[in-house]
Amino acid sequence: MTFADLFDQYWWLIFPIFGMAMGFWGMASNERRSRSMMEVMKSYVEQGKEPPPELMRFMSMKYDGFGGLESPPDRTSDRVWSVIVFAAIATGAAVAYAINQAEDWSWVFLTVCVVMAVMAAGALGLLIFNRKS
Repeated sequence: MTFADLFDQYWWLIFPIFGMAMGFWGMASNERRSRSMMEVMKSYVEQGKEPPPELMRFMSMKYDGFGGLESPPDRTSDRVWSVIVFAAIATGAAVAYAINQAEDWSWVFLTVCVVMAVMAAGALGLLIFNRKS
């Protein structure tokens, strides 16, 4: 087997390998940033000074995976989107089941519909009964 044959069969592995490399790069960058912030905090503690509030706020931010920082996320919008997506998938599966009801394999759509409807109901329950902190 030549390299050309190997590449022809496994060219698609470039994408997951690149994704893993970028994930590793992001983790290393996040670790470097955290380590430098801890050094700054340590210097404030050694001097007996209170760190500035901007530094504390910056330390509480998390890495967004693209080289930037994001503030703590608002989970309410995530839960709303979960309800919408699960309900949309359940509706699509119900329509597909209704169209293909005469087929032997139509039970698959019904199964997906029931599972996604239960997931939508669970996400809606989490949205409604969420504890405010």
